[in-house]
Amino acid sequence: MKYAAIDFEVGNGSLVSACSLGLSVFEDFELVKRGNYLIRPPSSAGKFHWGNVRIHGIRRQDLIHEPTFDVVWSHLREDIEGSILVCHNASFDTAVLRACLDYFHLPCPECQYICTVKVSQAVWPAMENHRLNTVANSLGITLEHHKAGSDAHACGLILLEALRASGCADAVELAQKLKMRLGVLGGTPCQTAEEAGRPPREERRRRPSRRRSAARGPDGKAPSVKKPSGKGENDHERVFNRPPKH
Repeated sequence: MKYAAIDFEVGNGSLVSACSLGLSVFEDFELVKRGNYLIRPPSSAGKFHWGNVRIHGIRRQDLIHEPTFDVVWSHLREDIEGSILVCHNASFDTAVLRACLDYFHLPCPECQYICTVKVSQAVWPAMENHRLNTVANSLGITLEHHKAGSDAHACGLILLEALRASGCADAVELAQKLKMRLGVLGGTPCQTAEEAGRPPREERRRRPSRRRSAARGPDGKAPSVKKPSGKGENDHERVFNRPPKH
């Protein structure tokens, strides 16, 4: 089975601000291709956020002479088409991939994908957490974190270690053993059985919480609450300018 492990770095909160793409291709447990590709995002993606730059070290001015996503994709499409995509936090990387494909009016490749966050949570539940650097360190995998090429390579190796640890021959068998559904790019997401059994997020949002119900007064009305000024008095008010987690 062929696996294409990918990782994106982005310049800001826009999904089309992809500025780096890492790819490692594995066939029959062997690495056959590895690369890191810088990408010049479209001007409409906006300025790079300082927080993102602090994480990956890539500035917009560093990419002036780099190719745009459609050019990079023309060299990688055959490696990804028909493979099983492997991503750590696949909901993010597959969303970036779809957004970039849509922006350049490129067809979506036909492939399934698997999330190594979910895999590592199921195979190694005792780990302190299941961030990429934590899992890689626990498994003895060398990682230069937030360098897309290194992140993608580590992600692919994590899947191979999970296959060995579980005694599975491929990702399809692994997903079945872990009661997980492989995602389809542009279709159904990669989910565990527990996640698949939850009601849709919109439905969960409609249900009043017990805490909220208990907070209402005898007349059934919620007590008045002082509105935040927006100046950051509370911790949760300070996070709106932070870059997305990755």
